Amino acid sequence: MTRRNGEKGQPAGGLGQPPELQAEQVLNPFRNDSQFEGVYEFLKTLVLLPVALLRGVLFVTALVLAYCLTKIALLGAKNVLTKPFPKWRRVLLLPVRFCSRTMLFACGYHWIHVKGKPAPRHEAPILVSNHVSFTDPLFIFFRHLPVIVTAHENLSIPVAGAIMLAMQVIAVHRDSPDSRHNALGAIKRKAMCNDWSHVMIFPEATTTNGKALVSFKAGAFTPGYAVQPMLMRYPHVNIDPSWVAEGPVVHWLLFRLMTQFHNFMSVEYLPAIHPTQAEQKNPQAFAERVRVTMAQALNIAVTQHTYEDAALVMEAVKLKLDSKAAILEFGKFEKLYQLQVKILKHWLHKFLAMDPTKRGIVTYQDFISTLDLPDCALLGQIFSYFDRSDQGSINFSQYVAGVVFIAKHKKFKEAIEATFKFCGGDGDGLLDKTEARSSFREVIPSITNQQIHVLFDKMDAKKAGIISRADFAHFIEGNPEYLLIFLIAKPDLLARSKLEFDKDFLDVDRQLTD
Repeated sequence: MTRRNGEKGQPAGGLGQPPELQAEQVLNPFRNDSQFEGVYEFLKTLVLLPVALLRGVLFVTALVLAYCLTKIALLGAKNVLTKPFPKWRRVLLLPVRFCSRTMLFACGYHWIHVKGKPAPRHEAPILVSNHVSFTDPLFIFFRHLPVIVTAHENLSIPVAGAIMLAMQVIAVHRDSPDSRHNALGAIKRKAMCNDWSHVMIFPEATTTNGKALVSFKAGAFTPGYAVQPMLMRYPHVNIDPSWVAEGPVVHWLLFRLMTQFHNFMSVEYLPAIHPTQAEQKNPQAFAERVRVTMAQALNIAVTQHTYEDAALVMEAVKLKLDSKAAILEFGKFEKLYQLQVKILKHWLHKFLAMDPTKRGIVTYQDFISTLDLPDCALLGQIFSYFDRSDQGSINFSQYVAGVVFIAKHKKFKEAIEATFKFCGGDGDGLLDKTEARSSFREVIPSITNQQIHVLFDKMDAKKAGIISRADFAHFIEGNPEYLLIFLIAKPDLLARSKLEFDKDFLDVDRQLTD
């Protein structure tokens, strides 16, 4: 291997260098590790099969009854999502709430320990809770019949969607900025009017295994009103009830819960938390104070994982990759970059292509093999751009830190244009194979004709035997690591002062490590 031990990360020409991240992730809050194993668990399941059958009938009966009662209670109701129900209609929904408690009973939650008391609505109009399982909403519906914030797609779930409608939900399209903005307005309007029930929000915006509190979204804290935290706990031995990105599907989870003698659940209401004047202007600071308070009470860690990490875990499971390797702690990147899950999945697929063993680790040899380039000093420098901690390998988080730093840099397009001109595409806006061969050999003298052909073919999207400026830019946007070849080999492509470089590097490094 050409790259020497102790060789530090290389700056990408005039763009600088990515932040240094730890190579090891120690916590995966989106994984359910419980297994169906052991003689005791097998025999217990066998003995409890008749009980599970009765519980299943009870669960389905309660669900269907709740659906029918909900339809009756909503007869004649107009503007369900925008106008508060009168008291008499909420009384009609009381039997539906008891159906919810019956469903919990059928899942083996025969009694639920409750500590503390809900604050009056006028004191704390917003409830916030950690989110572990599908049973959380069942308890909340039974106890409060609140207005909840939920993903819009949940309204289309058969039966359950209609019951959610009765909660007068605030439905959010996760991928739509306009929908998220409108949801913030709806939260504030419903929180400030006592004609509505409590507004209930899971600020993590996803479920976890309860071993950590991931990053809170600011929606519950933007109105600037007091919030009351609820803590959901599920002490368990044989079956972890968390419904997470990497874990049992819901029907298997239901079956496992129903084949236990009893399942444990406790709910704790913490005192209402009021925002300071500064926190009313900075909702994220208020959210963080509430998160830390809840984590201390739960005696668990806080992390910078987000919903986007959960989406990546689900994608990793589909790709049969160790899900732990796909986790970024996306909150670190969210401070700096506007990234979408679709883009992150693209990087994950690229990383997986470099990781034939699917261990979540890419070595130098894996890296150059995927690039179809020779082992040389320049490629060693490019690898060290990602491997700034000099571990000899990189994980997904380090890879994303590198490519996103380049792809989101304010001079990225300028760097692409400068590289295209260097390769010979200055005059007519086209790059032929002869020009490409000359420029590739100038930066990598040991590159073979076959490797040049492969690289040119990758850039030639239309297979026309010539590369346009648009084709070149499109290729680099999806493969920023190739841009590094030219920026590191020819650092004067983007001339800039050392002061500017140091400022960019230090600013990014400081923000990601705060």
